[in-house]
Amino acid sequence: MKKDRTKLELGFLIGVIAAAAVVLILCGGFGNLWQTARFAQFLRVVDSRYVWDYDADELTDTALAAAAYSLDDWSYYMDDEDYAAYGEYQANQYQGIGVTVAKDTQAGGIRIVQTEKDGPAQLAGLAAGDLILAADGQSAADMDTDGLRAIIQADFGGQVRLTVRHEDGTEEDVDVSCQVVYDDPVSGQLLRGHVGYIAIENFHAGAGGEVLDMIDTLLDQGADCFVFDVRDDPGGQVPELTKVLDRLLPEGTIFRQTDKSGRETLVTSDDQSLDMPMAVIVNGESCSAAELLAATLREYGKAVVVGERTTGKSRSQVTYELWGGGALHLSHNTYLTPNGVDLYAQGGLVPDVEVGLDEEQTRLYATGWLEPEEDPQVLAALEALGA
Repeated sequence: MKKDRTKLELGFLIGVIAAAAVVLILCGGFGNLWQTARFAQFLRVVDSRYVWDYDADELTDTALAAAAYSLDDWSYYMDDEDYAAYGEYQANQYQGIGVTVAKDTQAGGIRIVQTEKDGPAQLAGLAAGDLILAADGQSAADMDTDGLRAIIQADFGGQVRLTVRHEDGTEEDVDVSCQVVYDDPVSGQLLRGHVGYIAIENFHAGAGGEVLDMIDTLLDQGADCFVFDVRDDPGGQVPELTKVLDRLLPEGTIFRQTDKSGRETLVTSDDQSLDMPMAVIVNGESCSAAELLAATLREYGKAVVVGERTTGKSRSQVTYELWGGGALHLSHNTYLTPNGVDLYAQGGLVPDVEVGLDEEQTRLYATGWLEPEEDPQVLAALEALGA
């Protein structure tokens, strides 16, 4: 919940800004003095002259958000609620029942595409293919997935009653606990009896270990080559990416980081690697750690890259908690490939084999219904591996 800052508190804030301006003068920080003074004056004029009532907390949040937005595409301000949600996102957690769903207009409901292992939905007896007809008595016929999510999250800490139709045609009401659920970002399977296919949704908390476990599982099943699918992967945390690349690469540089002062830090791998043919599938939403995975493996001659040009992001961010609430997610490092390539400067990573999806295939992929053997980008990766 947002804090209700009164005008008295806003007056105190103006005083703090004025004091900060004095400190800047004493410390020689004249570069920021006039900006600080202008913002203090802005707040003072609004506080004393604005004709209607206003929400001082909302005013401050909006000003901070606009300021961060002006910096670059990846820096942003979060209020208290956003910051709390971001913490869950970074931990690969969310408030829900442990399902991936897609709207099924033809069937008149919302279809369960996947259930999280040992999640609330799976424990309640729900499975992929089940059709949700209603939630807490509200028909799902005209409801979209966001509407369903809102109903479920409103029951957080309790239970949501879902009316479902199973694939055998039977219908029943099922009460499902709504709680914090771990969202496994990694899935995998063996294709054509010998190709290890691993899809990585993000590189947030736990993802690196999940990828390593999946590699070992598929090796035990007989995999002799691998396809890593990082389409729509927004990236994540440096340590999680490092775990994966360290397993896949021989001894050497994984990537380079440079800070504001120009100081360079090398992130390296050991001498143990996975010596098998590999391919990485990317698209226009592959970003940050995802595209760096593809670029680094290609520079080492370890993988062929298939799909579409990536986003082109070569900045890493750190989140700073702010006094009084909220946080600033700020770009503070530039990262380069082992060969020193800036993916932002070159406009993204161009695949070795360029292949896209048509409109219907894109829709099926987004909803989880595009099977690998019907996916042109997966098929192109298999062909590139000679599988």
